[in-house]
Amino acid sequence: MSNKVQNPNQGGSKNFLWALVAIVVVAIIVVAFIVVQGQGAKAAKLGDREFQDTSMTIEVGSDSITLASPNASADAKTVQLYEDFSCHYCAQLAQNTDADMKAEIEAGNLIVELKPLNFLDQQNIDGHSTHALAAALAVADANDPALYWNFRSFLLEDQDELVNQWSDDDFADGVEALGADASVVDAIRNGDNIQRAFDIGTANGEYLTTNTGSLSSPRVLQNGQDVDVADINQWIPAVLGS
Repeated sequence: MSNKVQNPNQGGSKNFLWALVAIVVVAIIVVAFIVVQGQGAKAAKLGDREFQDTSMTIEVGSDSITLASPNASADAKTVQLYEDFSCHYCAQLAQNTDADMKAEIEAGNLIVELKPLNFLDQQNIDGHSTHALAAALAVADANDPALYWNFRSFLLEDQDELVNQWSDDDFADGVEALGADASVVDAIRNGDNIQRAFDIGTANGEYLTTNTGSLSSPRVLQNGQDVDVADINQWIPAVLGS
């Protein structure tokens, strides 16, 4: 009786293939878990921020978002604030003056027409400025001043962690964590306002170029002219004292 010697490599290739498949599947699951966890952390970052209530009203125009008091005084000062959500100096201005701006708006002394820009995208519709603005427009359309104020504050104050790092899905998840209506979340996730944001940002930039001779941000205009201050952080007392 003879014993058949089995090839030690027999079935080895199949076993190796199945092992490789198992490794790939595990890797996919791990990556998916990391991505989901990362998205959850981003949303939590916005949802965990201190939420500021406000008595302001909000009005969305063709090229601006106007913040005012329902009891604005007859001699309230109106200004146009040009800002780009990718602009470091805009973020600094917001951190330095937004609290005072909010207080003066709520007191009825100031009306601010926010004029979004996207010139730092360099005509790229997929740039951060345009997509952040598209998300902000969806929030503004909800006619919830507090929701808009808090989202805009986040876009500016946490700018360093957002530019070229947050996607439309991240913005949608974040706004959902703030308690936004599902229609707002869907509009952001679906990119409904991207072309609109691009057009608004571009039009505001063209206005500055044509009417002031330069395009930069942040800018505060009153009666078509830049507020005359050596330090733009002093624009509120300069406007209210004029």
